[in-house]
Amino acid sequence: MPKIQTSCPQCQQPIVAELFQVIDVSRTPKLKELLLAGGLNIAHCQVCGFQGQLPVPMVYHDGEKELLLTFSPPNLNKTMVEKESALAPLLKDIIDNLVPEKRKGYLFQPQTMLTMNNLVKNVLIGDGITEEMIKKQQEKMSLLDQLFSKDGDQLIKTVRENNLKIDREFFALFAEIAQGILGSQDDKSITKIQEIQEVLISETDLGKEILNESQEIQKAKHSLEALGQNLTRESLIELVIKSPTDERVKALASLVRPAMDYQFFQMFTEMIEKTDDGIRNEFINKRNLLLKVTKEIDQQLEQRLAASREVIDKIINHDNPDDALLQNLGSIDQFFIQELSAELELADKQKLTERKAKLEDLLNKIQELTSPPELEALEQLLDVVDNENELINAVNDIEEQLFSQLINYLTSIIGQYEERLKDTSKNDRQGIEETLEKIKLVYNAVLKRSMKMKISAK
Repeated sequence: MPKIQTSCPQCQQPIVAELFQVIDVSRTPKLKELLLAGGLNIAHCQVCGFQGQLPVPMVYHDGEKELLLTFSPPNLNKTMVEKESALAPLLKDIIDNLVPEKRKGYLFQPQTMLTMNNLVKNVLIGDGITEEMIKKQQEKMSLLDQLFSKDGDQLIKTVRENNLKIDREFFALFAEIAQGILGSQDDKSITKIQEIQEVLISETDLGKEILNESQEIQKAKHSLEALGQNLTRESLIELVIKSPTDERVKALASLVRPAMDYQFFQMFTEMIEKTDDGIRNEFINKRNLLLKVTKEIDQQLEQRLAASREVIDKIINHDNPDDALLQNLGSIDQFFIQELSAELELADKQKLTERKAKLEDLLNKIQELTSPPELEALEQLLDVVDNENELINAVNDIEEQLFSQLINYLTSIIGQYEERLKDTSKNDRQGIEETLEKIKLVYNAVLKRSMKMKISAK
């Protein structure tokens, strides 16, 4: 990061700060994240205690969207010509880093932003987020701020007064913030987030609905687990029929949608036709509810897969796929990986060699980014586990700070394999037992090394 000496905006004393004035999304995507989070160009003055964003000229560029924004902090002592002169080298930096064919007309007509808020707003609008969406998000954040400032009866009162404003988007935003706080190990903040969550669940219409959905899902899970290996289409139909509420039927559909296939509904219909008139309508209603819910699930899944497909194409067709991947890390989830695997299989079948190579490269890069260091270490150790000397050398090469995590990781893996053995027939146990034995050899070698390190440190 570029460190420069500048003046504190509050007391004018010299301070050293890390400043970024050029945000070119294709080159430095992380700077965009910092900008949107309000964490760009933050400085702290040891003299007066000032901590905040330094007012400096900035240029934001997103070549893919042909978006070029400039910002000059308000300064009555500087003329427009002086402000433009300060921006000139920043704009030149953008243009100089583009290949000739990408130097288009928009680069010579930058949009001037008068405030940082307006700059951020236009970046979001460029991403397809409308002003109305931004306003709603700001209102939700404002309400969250209010909740964090209230306690006891005042908290309950504020939640009740805003009952209609607390929707699923609000709960999603709250969950995202709560996840960060719960991982911070700040006991006071964790207690506060738990208090707010309890009030939201107990005092809002949606909270009660979410609690009921959660309880129904747990009950549905228990009923499915009770069937164990006896789970068949017939037993699943029986569970649906015996479901006391529509919510239980929906919960079952969300948990085992793949099992509710064409044959399942065909069997359900045949059973209804043989049912007495007295209860036939009840069974028909449950089947129709299942048809509706499964259709909604399929539509939601297709929408998510289509969105993932769009991002995949965007990344692999980008001039710099590595940068495009970093810009879209937030889109990578189980649906993305599922669609990527499907696209890879399709490219292989259709003999689309170039596309297949790009998809494989993307999959490998994602695995590199998402694989925990403990897994990488385990894979390296398993490669040499049959040679005791090589195993010892490989263990010795592991960074010391990784040992505790690696031991916990190995303990968990061993437990998982031992559980798998309990549910595996004798004919299929050999491969699992061999892998488990190798993992235990790795565990023992890592544990011995860890003990030696602790003894040496005393």
